[in-house]
Formats: sequence, structure tokens, C-alpha cells
Amino acid sequence: MIRVRSTMNGETKSFRGQLIVENRRRMQLIAYSPVGTTVATITADGDHVSLVDSIHGNTIEGNAQQMLAPYGFFTGGLTPAEMGMLLLGYPPRRELTYETGAAGLSRAAFGDIAVSFDPPAFPAQHAVIEHGVDRVEIDHLEIAEMR
Repeated sequence: MIRVRSTMNGETKSFRGQLIVENRRRMQLIAYSPVGTTVATITADGDHVSLVDSIHGNTIEGNAQQMLAPYGFFTGGLTPAEMGMLLLGYPPRRELTYETGAAGLSRAAFGDIAVSFDPPAFPAQHAVIEHGVDRVEIDHLEIAEMR
């Protein structure tokens, strides 16, 4: 379970959700309303994303970078699943620039995107994604391994 706070274009939105990362290609993000009902489900397979809007009953599909940027989930060349891995504190690729502390990642950068972790710990507790003036904060409320 995660808490997300996204500030884009001066507007802040927040929600609780569930981030499920199966591997480097597949992930799912479920966004919940304040009363716990599903608002939206984002499913990614590689660079292909499907967004189910549970409120309006719509489903749209397309390229991850185009589909996710309006929600503050910048992929910067990573697949959404690789970004999910990074947000959990797993380095998804060698070519990213990493800074580490004794207990885990403290910062990762790729392109014009930076992800910082406070405190540097594994698994991650609090991650901040910065892309220009836009910012997404993620608090990990509960982390579980599924087999």
C-alpha cells in the first residue's frame, strides 16, 4: 500500500493505492478513493499501458510515456515496471546514476528525472520523484512479497 501526493502545474492531488510489480515488464497501480473503492487501475506490460477509469467506466490504452505523464508518473525511458522497482528501492538498470547510503538507495537519476529516498533504506519508505518543477511523493505504508 502506498500514499501518493502529486504536485503538477501548481496543482496537488493525493490518493492511496496499491503498487504491484511482477517483474521488469509488468506492473499494476490501483488507485483508491478516500472510502477505499477503486478509482482507477493502471496496468503496464513493457511500454504498453492500459488505464481503467472505474468511475466513468472507460478504458484507454497507449504508450506509457504519453499515458502516464499527466498523472505525474514520469518514466524517463524506463518501463513503468522498472520505475515501480526503483520506487521500491530496487535498482532496475545499471546505466542509471545511483547514490547509496549504508541501508539502501539515497538517490537515483536518469535523464531529467531524479528520485530521492528519505531515509536511504531498503525497502524504500519515502520516495520523491522530481521532473522539473513537478514532484511526486510516495510513502510506502505496507510492503509485502507475493509468491
